[in-house]
Amino acid sequence: MIRAFKLMLSFFTRFPINVEDFNFDTIAEHFYLVVIIGYIYGAISYFLSFLPLPPLLLSCIILFTIEFINGFHHFDGLLDFGEGLMVIADRKTKLKIMKDPYVGTFGLSFGVFYIITTVVSIYYILKINPLYLLAVEVLSKLSLLSCASFGNPLKEGTGKYFVKRADEKFLALALILSLPLLLIFDSTGRKAVSLAIIISVLLGLFMAKLAKGQFGGVNGDVLGATNEVSRVINLIAILFFLLTLEHNLSSL
Repeated sequence: MIRAFKLMLSFFTRFPINVEDFNFDTIAEHFYLVVIIGYIYGAISYFLSFLPLPPLLLSCIILFTIEFINGFHHFDGLLDFGEGLMVIADRKTKLKIMKDPYVGTFGLSFGVFYIITTVVSIYYILKINPLYLLAVEVLSKLSLLSCASFGNPLKEGTGKYFVKRADEKFLALALILSLPLLLIFDSTGRKAVSLAIIISVLLGLFMAKLAKGQFGGVNGDVLGATNEVSRVINLIAILFFLLTLEHNLSSL
């Protein structure tokens, strides 16, 4: 398990980790540990939030740092997913377009909208409680695992190793690993995070079904896109819940 986590850390981050005999099968056998990777990203986001910088600039730095440490792999998956999703063509053509190294209008549009929405959401989260940044990173990985658990693997790409191995048992283990998040919030925060946990699992299921219909299954691009979509949706969901609750309490 320790070796699997070390391999996973070297795959999902740019940290200079010395690994020998890199093996995707080893990572796949313990893929539920990807949630722990989320805790690492979340901790980085949380500690960055204390930098003495203007909130909007800080929001940009937090997002850029997370994407940089990941090597922009998930963001690249989002762009490719956007290209394949929006083009009107058969599955084979969609997959071919997703593999194209050049970014088209659809991918660029997805990327710009994602960056703006995420930065603005982080900006407002910083005003409420930066700990939600930690929670969102963990739950982004939970969504990724949920998508792999419910999805059908495509024959090509590294994503097939994870999708083949992931199942409901892995999802249950990932949920258990996510539960400590509830211990760091007050009662209102626990409700917000509980809602986000449910959203994360359902989003993974939705992305898996969408990918099956559009591409015939789930690949690495779909998993990466799921991670990014989960981040921004959970940020918005938490903000919506907290602001709605605040509005209702103030109207009493």
